[in-house]
Amino acid sequence: MKYNIKHLIILLPVMIMLYSCGKDFLNRNPLDQQSSGTFWKTKADADQALTAIYSFLIQGYNYTNANNTGQGWGAGTPYWETLTDNAYSGAFSNVATGAIEATTGTIQSDAYNTSYKAIEACNIFLANIANVSMDDTERNTDIAEVRFIRGYYYFLLTQLYGDVVLSFQPLGKEPASYQLGRAPKAVVLDSVLSDFRYAAANLPNTAYKGHVVRGTALGYITKVFLVVRNFQEAATTAKTIMTEGRFSIYTGGYRKLFLKPGQDNNPEILFSGRYQVPNAYSPADYLYTYSSSLQPLSYLVNDYECTDGQPITTSPLYDPTKPYTNRDPRLLATILVPGVLYKGGIVFDPAAIGASSGFLNKKGVDSTRATVIGTQSDQDWVYLRYADVLLMYAEAQNEIAGPDAGVYDAVNAIRTRPGVNMPVLPAGLSRDAMRTAIRHERRIELAMEGQRYFDLKRWETDRIIIPAIKDPSGASRTFPLRDTLWPVPQSEMDIAAAYSNSIFRQTPGWQ
Repeated sequence: MKYNIKHLIILLPVMIMLYSCGKDFLNRNPLDQQSSGTFWKTKADADQALTAIYSFLIQGYNYTNANNTGQGWGAGTPYWETLTDNAYSGAFSNVATGAIEATTGTIQSDAYNTSYKAIEACNIFLANIANVSMDDTERNTDIAEVRFIRGYYYFLLTQLYGDVVLSFQPLGKEPASYQLGRAPKAVVLDSVLSDFRYAAANLPNTAYKGHVVRGTALGYITKVFLVVRNFQEAATTAKTIMTEGRFSIYTGGYRKLFLKPGQDNNPEILFSGRYQVPNAYSPADYLYTYSSSLQPLSYLVNDYECTDGQPITTSPLYDPTKPYTNRDPRLLATILVPGVLYKGGIVFDPAAIGASSGFLNKKGVDSTRATVIGTQSDQDWVYLRYADVLLMYAEAQNEIAGPDAGVYDAVNAIRTRPGVNMPVLPAGLSRDAMRTAIRHERRIELAMEGQRYFDLKRWETDRIIIPAIKDPSGASRTFPLRDTLWPVPQSEMDIAAAYSNSIFRQTPGWQ
């Protein structure tokens, strides 16, 4: 649609300069001038364009450009947790409380517009890469990377909006570009799988070092199959990652997974948005330690087990006067609790900074740093890691065959990682009990990583869990069933009407 084309032309040159990976691209011609014949000629041009596409992964709260999207993206990914029982924020309050409309804005419109900007950038790349003079092997790898990223954003769109506009060509200014309708979700997911499969077949089967690899694509193929409840294919694909052996559980400490230098050459990371000071940085350390705009909820805190593997409601190790001792070590690695030192040696007092839930986010944050506004944080945001692959395998395999040895091994490998050392799951669980255990483990292991909202959607428990949430503000959340899919931004509907596009319709329930 027109809105996305207009903003893409503005953003692409800026993002190239933002995320230059240490190369000087400032004197190059911007991508919106490719028709002049000065671009899409050399490998350097292709590298510049590919860098711009990867920069969409770090748009969240990147202080190097005021136009970048904020909450929900890049280092702002934890804000997705505020749509669940894991966290609270005023940033997405309308969406979180069920008061979403086509004009709501924030994540409701950012998820649509940002995704299409990225998709358009991918389509421009794919339409022009054949004109570049470069080695064919490198060209094929670039194409595979870009097709993966295009599929990644289409996958996000389908989870939020259902049927969406599907295009594999750059959208120009000709009338036909404004007469597109929304393709059925199943058709879009077929295209997503096609892009992911192409990527898996053409990307190097190596460890991840910033560019997507075969394992990255296989991981997202697994995610798609879980969404469509094809458990056999999900288990098979996840098992392929496991048996190919390019990734493993990181043994250097759970918390270091989310901070540099622990992220460098980390065997657990399959996909991330990579920040690099001073060219591209985030304010994560400031945002999550000084600001109370995102607060984990007690629902999540209370769900961490004691070190004996029992919940706090039954464990003899739980002491309500010392509620954070004898707990799963991932609790204190993920959440800043009262009495802990932060901000260079200050004792965290929630009341003093208005953290009404009593907690702040700690994952992906150097909370000990004496930060000030404008601090340049360089830790990458991790989107997919091997622990998630193991949990996806366990979930799918359990649905197929019940809790066999492979299911136990996958979950226990996460629980017993060095530095966590939680007890293994009890033997003899039923399929239903194992399903509950796996869902619990996903919540704890992946807490504050932006995963739970999408887990609740595919489990169809969002309509049960979300209405039971009461925020620190005192407001109770609601979840109208129409919220399972979001309305597209009203600006898109207005553009369609302006161009007499009668086939582009609003999401059912929002007309």
